[in-house]
Amino acid sequence: MLVERSEKNPILKPNRNQSWEALAVFNGCPIKKGSKTYLLYRAMSLPHYHRAAGASLIVSDIGIAEGKNGVDFSNRRRFIMPEHPWEKFGCEDPRVTKLGNAYYIFYTALATNPPRADGIKVGVAVSRDLETIIEKHLVTSFNAKAMALFPEKVSGKLCAILTVHTDQPPAEICVATFDSIEQMWDERYWETWHKDYKKFAINLKRKPEDHLEVGTPPIRTKYGWLIIYSYIQNYFSGSQKIFGIEATLLDLKDPTKVIGKTRAPLFTPDEYYERIGIVPNVVFPSGMLLSGDVIQLYYGAADTTCCLASMRLSELIDNILNTGTLKRFVRAKTNPLITPIKSHSWEAKATFNPAAL
Repeated sequence: MLVERSEKNPILKPNRNQSWEALAVFNGCPIKKGSKTYLLYRAMSLPHYHRAAGASLIVSDIGIAEGKNGVDFSNRRRFIMPEHPWEKFGCEDPRVTKLGNAYYIFYTALATNPPRADGIKVGVAVSRDLETIIEKHLVTSFNAKAMALFPEKVSGKLCAILTVHTDQPPAEICVATFDSIEQMWDERYWETWHKDYKKFAINLKRKPEDHLEVGTPPIRTKYGWLIIYSYIQNYFSGSQKIFGIEATLLDLKDPTKVIGKTRAPLFTPDEYYERIGIVPNVVFPSGMLLSGDVIQLYYGAADTTCCLASMRLSELIDNILNTGTLKRFVRAKTNPLITPIKSHSWEAKATFNPAAL
C-alpha cells in the first residue's frame, strides 16, 4: 500500500516568537468542529526558571491551532498547562475525542522532575467548545500514557484505550470500560482495574524485545475499530531501535479482540524532518481523520514538528486483513503450453522461462 507524506511537511513547526512553543511542537491530534479542523499538540518551551524545581527547565504545554483544510493551521495558543501538583512539570501528547456535547482531552501528566515512572500518569481536560477548559482530573493512579476515548459507547459502556506501564516495561496496550463519565477518574475504579490489567491487554507485540504505545484515538469502520499505533523494534535488545507506525482492527463489540494487524511498519523515519531533531529517527502517530476512503494521519517527527501523511482506508484494510495475499492465479488447463520437440536439436532437451508480448 502507498503512504504519501504531505508536500507541506512539517505542517507545524516551532514558533520562535512564543517561548512556550519555541523549542518543539509535535504529536498533534486533530478534531473536527463545524467547518474547522482543530489540532491539539505538545509544545515544548525554551528553558525557563521553574519555581517548583528551583532551577531552569524545559516544560511542555498543550497548544491548539485551527484551520479549514487540515493542513494549514493558524491562531496558535496555549490551551492546557500545568496547574495541579500531579501535572506541575508538564502536560504532554494530547488525544482528543468528542463524546456527547463535550471534548475529552487525555494527556500525559508529569508530577516529578527528573521524570520518574511513578510520576508519569494520565490526566484529562474537558472542554465544551475547544476555547476553554471547564475541568481537569488525574485519571490513572499508576504509570500510564497515551489514553484515548472511543467516540461512542461500546456494548453499552464508555470505552478507552491506554498504554499501561509505558515507563515500567513491559508495557501493555489495554482497554478499559466505564459505567459513567465520572468513573474515568475514579481512583477506586482504577485500583481494582489495575490489579487485573493484563486481562484487558491487546496482543499486538511480535517479540518481547519490542515496545509499543497507543497512537491515534479509535475510528469506527465497518470492519472494526481502527487504531494506528507506535511499534518500536529492538527497544530492549541493545540493537538499533526502529520506530515504526503500524495499525490494527479491533472487534466492534469487544475491543480486546484483535481482528487483524499489520505485520510490518507502514513507514519508518526516512525524510530529513523525521531523522533530524530533538530525538532523531522518530515517527509517532498521534491522530487521524477519515474522509471517505482517505485517512489523514497526523504524526510527530523527531519530537520536533507535526507532520501529515495520507493513505487509502481500503488499502490499509487489505493490508491488515491480508486479503491481498488471498488472490490466486489459476493454472491453464492446457498446460504445458510449449514442450521440447525432439526433432529440433536446439530445443530438444527443455523449453522454459518464456516471455510474452
